Amino acid sequence: AERSMPAAQVDTSEPVDTVKPVPEWLLLIPAGTVQGLDGRTWQNSSPQGVVDAFVEDGLDLPWDVEHATHIKGPQGEYAGASGWMVELEVRDGEIWARIDWNDRGRWIIEDKDYKYYSPAFLYDDKGVITKIRSCGFTNDPNLADLPALNRKEGSDMPIPQAIALALGIEASASEAEAATAIGAMKIAMNRQGADSVDLTKFVPRADHQLAINRAQTAELALTQRDQVDAEALVDGAIEAGKVTPSSRDMYLATCRTEAGREQFKQFIGSAQSISEQQAPQSQKQNGSALTDDELAMCRKLGVSEDDFKQSKEKLAL
Repeated sequence: AERSMPAAQVDTSEPVDTVKPVPEWLLLIPAGTVQGLDGRTWQNSSPQGVVDAFVEDGLDLPWDVEHATHIKGPQGEYAGASGWMVELEVRDGEIWARIDWNDRGRWIIEDKDYKYYSPAFLYDDKGVITKIRSCGFTNDPNLADLPALNRKEGSDMPIPQAIALALGIEASASEAEAATAIGAMKIAMNRQGADSVDLTKFVPRADHQLAINRAQTAELALTQRDQVDAEALVDGAIEAGKVTPSSRDMYLATCRTEAGREQFKQFIGSAQSISEQQAPQSQKQNGSALTDDELAMCRKLGVSEDDFKQSKEKLAL
């Protein structure tokens, strides 16, 4: 499945000005394994799938300068295109693009203002390239981190405070915003020269990634521990005869949070075992009535009987 992962940019094997006149078709992604200048690798193992995704989206893709679409655009700065990729096709496992150049794009190539180009793409958790996002002229093939734009389907993990402070962004900033800040820093460093940059103001990329990995691992461990605690608590109450097995899923949902588990502990601490309870006459007449322990649970949680019944019926489906 396609994940919300950073787009990557890769230097092409040929400068754009070696072909004259202005080329209509250019190689976008090499066949097979794609090697990034930062040491990362990706797999172009499904080139036709990439082309099919482009056709399905039905949108021309921008050809900009220095990946302005993803770096300047989100900041509200000018990020105009120099051309548009209007067609993709597979040639011997390679992905080629047909570009509809505008006057600025033709001038850049003819005047040799920029010599190289670099595509931005999405890839899945196995490193398989899945979509092309854009391509940009560049004279600096070392650019390697490009902010992802496919974050709509998931929530971002908070950035560690130390990293946010070092990047000069809010502690509540998303990973995409952090990646944008890092990309901007790299551009500034490349343009100003290493001697003019105060390296104490920057976070090493490896440290940044390590902090994110640790936070993700800790979050997963907490989620797994909460699940184990909830199951142990509810299963213990069932074994003690305080709640019925048929209500297990409903109580597990209640116990997903620490507050819910505390309420459930208070409930089972004061509840009688089911075998000791006398079913009310109204319950005998109406099989849909709540048991005493369910009524007590409603009072503890501040939930109406009707809402509790509806939740119980949905869980029983």
